[in-house]
Amino acid sequence: MNKILYILLIVHILFVSSCEKSSRISCPDVIKNVDLIDFPMDLYGVNDVEVVGEQLLINVTYGGGCEDHKFKLIMNNQTPIDGGGQQIEMLYLSHNANNDVCFAQILEHHLCFDISNLLNDELLFFYHPDSLYNLN
Repeated sequence: MNKILYILLIVHILFVSSCEKSSRISCPDVIKNVDLIDFPMDLYGVNDVEVVGEQLLINVTYGGGCEDHKFKLIMNNQTPIDGGGQQIEMLYLSHNANNDVCFAQILEHHLCFDISNLLNDELLFFYHPDSLYNLN
């Protein structure tokens, strides 16, 4: 009986270890050429912003806890030009709290977005009402 259990355990371990696991995280793309007024802008705080490879990682904090919060990264269709004539790409984070009225404080919520199609010679910034982050 122990021999059968041992064989089943070995087969299970081999089966589980043979599964190919993807190390690439799938991050949503930036929503481009839209108007900001078409997206909810509920309150949130920014803990950290970092570009890693072709991904923008944003760690946010917000209040709630009872509803599903949705975040989308948006590029406004009205991008400014700096004093030297260079195009500036400005990214904004839309937060839809879905009318969450709960009082929990979500301190760490990690977001990622694919910005591979934005990594070029133009200046790239992430805007939050409290801060402006240079992503270049």
